[in-house]
Amino acid sequence: MTLLDSEAGPASEMNPAEIPARLDRLPVLAPHIAWIALLTVNLGLGYYDNALFAYVTPAIVEHAGLTVGEVGLASSSFFAGMVIGGLFGGRLADRFGRRSIMVWGTATCSLGVIATGLAPNFETILASRTVTGIGVQASMSALLVYIVEMFPAATRGRFVSIVTSAFVIVAPIVALLALVTVPAGGPDTWRHLFILGGIGLLIAPAAHFLMPESVRWHISRDQVGKAEQIVAKLETRALRRGPLAEPDPVAEGSQHVSLRRVLGNKRIIRTIVALSIGYFGATLGLYLYQNWAMYVLVDGLSIAEADAYRIQLVWNVVYFVTPLLAWLVIDRVERKTFILASSLISAVPLAGLGLATDSLLVTSAGGVAAVVTGLVITAYFAYIPETIPTEARGLGSGIIISVGNIGGALSGVLGAALYGAWAGAGVMITAAVAFVAFSIVILIFGPRTTNRPLEGVTAEELHAA
Repeated sequence: MTLLDSEAGPASEMNPAEIPARLDRLPVLAPHIAWIALLTVNLGLGYYDNALFAYVTPAIVEHAGLTVGEVGLASSSFFAGMVIGGLFGGRLADRFGRRSIMVWGTATCSLGVIATGLAPNFETILASRTVTGIGVQASMSALLVYIVEMFPAATRGRFVSIVTSAFVIVAPIVALLALVTVPAGGPDTWRHLFILGGIGLLIAPAAHFLMPESVRWHISRDQVGKAEQIVAKLETRALRRGPLAEPDPVAEGSQHVSLRRVLGNKRIIRTIVALSIGYFGATLGLYLYQNWAMYVLVDGLSIAEADAYRIQLVWNVVYFVTPLLAWLVIDRVERKTFILASSLISAVPLAGLGLATDSLLVTSAGGVAAVVTGLVITAYFAYIPETIPTEARGLGSGIIISVGNIGGALSGVLGAALYGAWAGAGVMITAAVAFVAFSIVILIFGPRTTNRPLEGVTAEELHAA
């Protein structure tokens, strides 16, 4: 049973071309709020694990007997797992449903997090980080596809900004936990923090029982009756507020398109390649910044560990404004333009963080970098699934995110090499260059998606080749 099962919908003729348009015209309803809350918690669980690993790196080096190089490999193994999770999870989401793969991905992630906390040696940590990455990415890919398919077209960017508030909520929690427990705790404190992340084993069943499957996925699998039932129940709720606008279906884009036709279309392949390149650069830049900032503070600038945690906490508190800024502008500016503009802005504080030595400048630059890089990633989260037709949206998004996450995988070993050669400046300036250079590809080759029906984007992509 889901949140909609108790609602009886009005009788309506089942026209597959109209159903997505009927979904897009709806106002924001109570089920939308409940779904986005669950999705936000879900995304937060995956972020908790990765953020925690970055924060407790010094403790793992000290108490688990790992070298800096081994920690770099363990960090990269997480992203290697994300590559696998994006590819296979995306394809499975197209075949078995967005909700199902999100649920199973969350459970897999939670088991991997617990295994990291219990790991007795480097080899086990390496394996557990890989499994965690698989679960995190399978769940996240399905989650982002679910948002663009189930939330109204005019506000889906804003709902993506809401779900990224998970980062805002989780980041200071992790920073505070690390600050309070790690410096004063025992050698196993970092393990206890990982085991805490296993709470996802309770969240996954809640998502299964409280969220319906994607309407557009049902249509892509010729399950029009189920799609109609979900939309009709939402319409019943909406009609209590007043009349609804007439749906404006994009008939050509609403027709069933085979996976073979989608993947055989040169325009769509070009889009997948362009977004893969762009997201690769953004992910490389983001994780060079996030995963190495703590080490730069402690080792490169010789800041005391407790003070470094306080600086990180300031950065995460400042990050609170990111979802609000995204909410205000993300649906007002074309996605690809927004990506380039925010990438250009992010280069300034990233370079400043790499070159600054004064504590106040370091704190300020890192805080601004946290906000602006967060805007870039939020825009990508909204943009990627919007560009791919429904029949291949999971697979296409998975390919893009998986290729992008190779940048995250490289950030561990590349960051170690850059730090060894040019210290923190080499790491942060490379991050700035990655954000800007790769976003130019998006501006040139990416399609327009903001406030457009997904079926309209599909029609344009299929017939513009």
